Amino acid sequence: MTYAQQHPVRLIGGRLALDFLNTADWTDAGEVFHEKIETRDDLKVWLDAVGIPDAPCPAAVADLHAFRKRLRGAFLSGRTDPKVARDLEQALHGISLDGADLNQATQSLPALSLIAASAVALIGDPREFGRIKLCPGNDCGWLFLDETKNGRRKWCMMETCGNRAKASRNYSRKVADRKPV
Repeated sequence: MTYAQQHPVRLIGGRLALDFLNTADWTDAGEVFHEKIETRDDLKVWLDAVGIPDAPCPAAVADLHAFRKRLRGAFLSGRTDPKVARDLEQALHGISLDGADLNQATQSLPALSLIAASAVALIGDPREFGRIKLCPGNDCGWLFLDETKNGRRKWCMMETCGNRAKASRNYSRKVADRKPV
């Protein structure tokens, strides 16, 4: 499954909220380096990949981007500013699962409500929140839940960021070995 620009959808966050935050590559300064969800069609591709293809979406993709940036800031800082708190409250307002089949009921909830519920669950569980890590890869900035037994996972994906870092270290060693003393 790929976005319009043929980039594959990668779900490595471990939770819906983290996979949502990872729909962009981020610079160290917290700016979007590469946007994955540029159109509503890209959003539909992502929703299908995460298993909620029929979830109603915000009218403007720009609103989704703004929500994502504020939510990411809250995860990185460990604090929810008033705007993030308001975003989460609005997204969760009026949700009712009363008397319904839970799976069926959640499939019809708005995408932002499902993302907000996932975010609140992560924020509310100190064990999980403490295992959220930021990939140190160059222009990656993805967040993931380290569910390894020893808590030593470093990269969002070893196949991409981890391999690039290893290759870079190897290249630096080879260049250093060639320099005359």
